[in-house]
Amino acid sequence: GMTDAVAMRSRAKENLVFSVAALSEKERIRLSYEKREFIELCSFNGRECNIDDDFKLHVDPVFGNCFTFNSDSSKNLTSTRAGPMYGLVLMVRVNTSDYMSTSEAAGVRLSIHGQLEYPFPDTFGYSAPTGFVSSFGIRRRKVERLPAPYGDCVQDGKDDKYIYRDHVYQPEGCHRSCFQHALIKSCSCGDPRLPLPPNATHCSAYNSAARQCLETKMAELGDFHHPNRLNCDCKQPCTHDAYGVTYSCAKWPSSAADAGDCDDMHPEECVEHYKQQAAMLEIYYEQLNYESLTETEAYGMVNLIADFGGQLGLWMGISVITCMEFAVLIFDLATLCCQRRKERIRRKSLRKTTAHLEPVDFTKSDMY
Repeated sequence: GMTDAVAMRSRAKENLVFSVAALSEKERIRLSYEKREFIELCSFNGRECNIDDDFKLHVDPVFGNCFTFNSDSSKNLTSTRAGPMYGLVLMVRVNTSDYMSTSEAAGVRLSIHGQLEYPFPDTFGYSAPTGFVSSFGIRRRKVERLPAPYGDCVQDGKDDKYIYRDHVYQPEGCHRSCFQHALIKSCSCGDPRLPLPPNATHCSAYNSAARQCLETKMAELGDFHHPNRLNCDCKQPCTHDAYGVTYSCAKWPSSAADAGDCDDMHPEECVEHYKQQAAMLEIYYEQLNYESLTETEAYGMVNLIADFGGQLGLWMGISVITCMEFAVLIFDLATLCCQRRKERIRRKSLRKTTAHLEPVDFTKSDMY
């Protein structure tokens, strides 16, 4: 019942995702390109990289075979200087002759993320066209938030409902997990574009009842990012790295010398072939420093004690010397009281002794 070409193409893409999701992972991997078919040239930090060891296969439900560079945290792959020459440089071949009618553009999809984070190329990805050298300058930002009682961030928000079990917690993953669980609860099957929790299956493209239930529920919920509708609480992590990206591009290749293997082609044919079938990528740090955003308590116990002492000193004139003078005064008063008490006791005892003595009368007659 559709007449709009864009809507028809979007529905065709969705049907294709549903159909491919019904296949096993091995079959989906075989349907897409391998590393050597996709990555033709690669260098990192000015040196040739190992395509077989430095890239890890990641099967995405929408884009097929993707390859993650520097995913192993045990390897120390670092860039010694900033700039395109010392970053990751790739020449990739897309082979547009294999594209289906649902493909609207020719190029590659790039996602920049932490080593333990899920990439989410459909949401946080960047597109790089063929026939251009696409430069992506990276700026790292380290964010540290305060947990309770100061804030509502979470140290580790992963639980049994988090479907991206092999990756660290991310709010985007939390939203998608809630969305998937809501679909499974209503339709007894999940969205094929998302991973599944244990003991669950994807909705089949050939099951009209399940497909209708899935479409109805998706229309009701909207998308992943409606926590009120999904009744889930997806908080920000207390510590995470965010990467800002600056994009620029230039036409490529400039001549046959800048292209790849052109032994069986005329130089002009070679240049035109790589313009249509390949792309050059440059991913690098713009600067070898990073921005740190750290939350601190606005008013803590130390501030309270300092302000209390300052106000007390201001309005009462109390200081350390004043407190010592008060202590000396109290000591002197106590000493004086003790001395006066002893003096009263001594005088009282002296009066008692005098009262017991008898008076003697001396006359002249007594003296002779």
